Amino acid sequence: MSVLPVIVGYGGINAAGRSAGDYALKRMVYENLSKTEKIKTIESLAQLTSNPDEKYNLDNSLIRKLSKNFFEEVSHRNPSLLGLAAGQLPTGFIPSETYNARQHPRSLAMSIFAASDALKSIGLNWDEVSAKVGPENVSCLSGCAISTADKFGMGGFYQAQLSGARTTSKHLAMSLGEMSADFVHAYVLGSMGVTGNHTGACATFQYNLSMGIDLINSGQSKICFVGAAESGLVPEVYEGFAAAKGLAEDKSLINLQAQLGEGNEEVNYRKACRPFGENVGMSIGESAQFVVLMADDLALELGCNIYGAALSSHIHADGYKKSISGPGAGNYITIGRTLNEVSDAFGTDALNRVLVHAHGTGTPQNRVTESHILSSLANAFGIAAMPVTAIKCHLAHSLAAAGGDQLTSMLGSWQLDIVPGITSTPELAENVYKSNLSFLLENQEIKKTEYDFAILNAKGFGGNNGTSLIMSPSKTIEILKQKHTEKKWKSFKKIQENTINELEDFDNELRLQPPIARYKFGEGVIDGESELEFSNTDLIIKSSNQKISIKSELPYKKFLK
Repeated sequence: MSVLPVIVGYGGINAAGRSAGDYALKRMVYENLSKTEKIKTIESLAQLTSNPDEKYNLDNSLIRKLSKNFFEEVSHRNPSLLGLAAGQLPTGFIPSETYNARQHPRSLAMSIFAASDALKSIGLNWDEVSAKVGPENVSCLSGCAISTADKFGMGGFYQAQLSGARTTSKHLAMSLGEMSADFVHAYVLGSMGVTGNHTGACATFQYNLSMGIDLINSGQSKICFVGAAESGLVPEVYEGFAAAKGLAEDKSLINLQAQLGEGNEEVNYRKACRPFGENVGMSIGESAQFVVLMADDLALELGCNIYGAALSSHIHADGYKKSISGPGAGNYITIGRTLNEVSDAFGTDALNRVLVHAHGTGTPQNRVTESHILSSLANAFGIAAMPVTAIKCHLAHSLAAAGGDQLTSMLGSWQLDIVPGITSTPELAENVYKSNLSFLLENQEIKKTEYDFAILNAKGFGGNNGTSLIMSPSKTIEILKQKHTEKKWKSFKKIQENTINELEDFDNELRLQPPIARYKFGEGVIDGESELEFSNTDLIIKSSNQKISIKSELPYKKFLK
């Protein structure tokens, strides 16, 4: 019987705050919250910023002007830039201060923090789970797209000597793109399964999700932490996107505001990113996001909360191109295959219960190309008005982690019954393709079963297209009830009560306690020379008598005899 990769936890950090507890989503839809939920959201932000004031936390979260001293803290250079809009983490929050970090690049520290929250969000004792499943069956896939580019990573590796600083022994290692996964394995999970990062520009998270789905489906992993982490808030990244004519520059934003009758005295950085509207370019952000995939039978056995399921994540290149940054045909394939899967597996009526999280970068080119893709394929599949949102208007573009922002936001929408709209865009641009689409320009309250499926789309430089298909928790539970016996389901529901209680405690922690990341430096290290015994099927840890399987079977062995 096939294995369903269910989502049993998620956590992360971006410009809106923490994804765990859905507090990042709550910040994005703050105006729609009840008074009680607004208080809780500010409490969560206050634990990050160390400032309890509501106005301070609202002003210093979401997309806004980059903090004045930010480059001085994380880079070797502090130049004047053409554009200063940023999806910066809540001001005052320094992820490396949540654990015993020693000159870790910002995105790496964000990885440790985000993975820790994702781990806690499962609501189980991790050491017990790891011992039961086997550390070799727990994988982690995460990394960046551009690089760990601040002064403690690639930036310092190349610039230290030029700026009068010293190249350290950490610079080279900390520059590696897959270091996010490596650190999570080594210091958060203590896992020994598959590791790495499938880099795909802005589609990196979708690429890693594709690998995670395959690992669970094949049985190679029982649990897979899928993530991405990136802080593009370094001078060279700003300058690079400006040179490529992709950045929303301050002067252009002022001109746009004047054109739209919004005033031109100062830049409204809140509206710097305007997906599918009259716009002038993208804005850069930072984020680290992780979701926890688990084999469905194990999830029921452990009593995990079910937040949804990751059904597929398609990857296709563009083929021959005019320029490496230009659009191509690959995204038509990824979107088309995703819609085909919904129609084929769940029926044509299910297509009317699909919501799209568009790439929505806020560039004049993207608004045309992506809307044409979505409009053309919605028409081809007979969808009258496919709903589309784009949350970069709230968070800016976090590059590798952008798909993680989409996924954790959608998982929260299914919990809170609200989808963040494209609220920075007052109306659609004339050259946006609108047929068969319904762009959500306001936050939309939804019913539990209104959207059974979410499509998470990414269009990246170089023709890196990734489109993921996610199933709602209600639909996932419906499928699981059909797949498993009534006896197993009743047992699951009984065990799940403990998980729910643990998650209530975690929610209180998110609001009422200073954030502390899990960081097990030098703990539980296994010395192969002195602590292992060996057989041809297992490695045995002497101290705990735990067996780590080394059994492996070639899938085509019958052809080799």
